[in-house]
Amino acid sequence: MMYHKRDVSLSEDDLRTGKVAVSRLTVSLMVLSINLLESMKVKNMTAQLDTFADDFRRLIQFLTQQMVL
Repeated sequence: MMYHKRDVSLSEDDLRTGKVAVSRLTVSLMVLSINLLESMKVKNMTAQLDTFADDFRRLIQFLTQQMVL
């Protein structure tokens, strides 16, 4: 189930890197992102990610509220 979410919401299959450490870090950040979005109980993770990408202050506010930062 997590793989499906990483692939559908974060386009994991399109990501290519030749370095194992970069791949592991990227997957870890994807899992963290998905877990945080699930804690928000969002219906559309991709739309929420787009919202955060468009409004960085909103992302920082969310991360602060979730005590991530």
